[in-house]
Amino acid sequence: SVTGARENLRLRLKLRQGAPRPLEPRQGRVALNPGRFAAPLERKNVMGITVKEIAERSGVSPATVSRILNGSDVVSAEKRRKVLAVLEDHEHTGRTRKTRTGKNVGILLLPGSAQDARTVVAKLDAILRQLPPKWNLLLLPTDLSSYQLESRFRRGELAGILLAGHGDCDESMARTLREIPHVWLNSRHLQGEGETVLMGNEFAGRLAGRHLLNAGIAKPAVLGAPSRNPGFRSRIDGFRFEFFAAERAFEKYELPGKVCFEELSSEKIERMLEDCLPPGGFDGMFVPEERLTALLHRVLSKRGTPREHWPLLVSCNYTAEFLAGLWPRPASIDLGARMVAELAIAELMHRIAGEEVRPDNVATIVTPRLVPSGES
Repeated sequence: SVTGARENLRLRLKLRQGAPRPLEPRQGRVALNPGRFAAPLERKNVMGITVKEIAERSGVSPATVSRILNGSDVVSAEKRRKVLAVLEDHEHTGRTRKTRTGKNVGILLLPGSAQDARTVVAKLDAILRQLPPKWNLLLLPTDLSSYQLESRFRRGELAGILLAGHGDCDESMARTLREIPHVWLNSRHLQGEGETVLMGNEFAGRLAGRHLLNAGIAKPAVLGAPSRNPGFRSRIDGFRFEFFAAERAFEKYELPGKVCFEELSSEKIERMLEDCLPPGGFDGMFVPEERLTALLHRVLSKRGTPREHWPLLVSCNYTAEFLAGLWPRPASIDLGARMVAELAIAELMHRIAGEEVRPDNVATIVTPRLVPSGES
């Protein structure tokens, strides 16, 4: 018919222009991704075992095995448990590690993490410089599900992962991480596992307290706030310890409310600072996060106090983007982001090789240093 001829001509023109060819089911194949077909089930090798073998041993269909291996969450918990049990049993035989040839390290920036861009880039650059030859660093999607992450690891696409953020992941992700070699790049909190804080955070607070004490500050203070980062509170604890050891008192000012400051707009934080900080109430302050330091500078500028009478400020993180343009430029604690990253990738490679490792899945201890006021 004329209509059929027109439709056929339209289809041929689309194919000539590069439009994807329509896919038709093929005997003995499973679609792993839209627009792609896998090898026949009998030859599809996953960690030294075929999809068909996994299906037979677990008592589920090959299609179900394929869904699980590709990270689909449209599978019952019972079927998933059976398939993973077969894979784990196969792995314990020792054959799996010999057949897993992927030399890829993934880095996962958890959703909502409070990492500033400069710190992340510095860590990525340090990691790339320390990667062994022929290894790759893969930036994983922030919305990657625990099933998809486990799938990539089971298929040998990832040998291990580095995590940046402070633990904004659910119980399912925490369970998956227990199966994969991984190292955290910062302090973190995981559901059901509590907190792990890098010891450098407490030492940073002690450095800040020591700096104010040595400067002879008469009315020292520290700024607190609800935070996702467990290291934030640890910095304040270190500051408190230093003043306790010196038998000196200090004032603590707190941003009101229970919402983490990382989730608040700059305008909101600025109004909070104006309300909670009395003029002349302190002549020296430790601010445990650089973003808060920049906003405090703005508040002090609005109050019109001559800059020579401003309080002495000590910040933390040594982030150029926040410190640039601040005058007088505050002292800042450098937490050694690059060194943390270098040690983290070294630790991860030990884990991938199956060597003895730290039980807390963090990089290691890095000694912070204080960068005095005015230095860049």
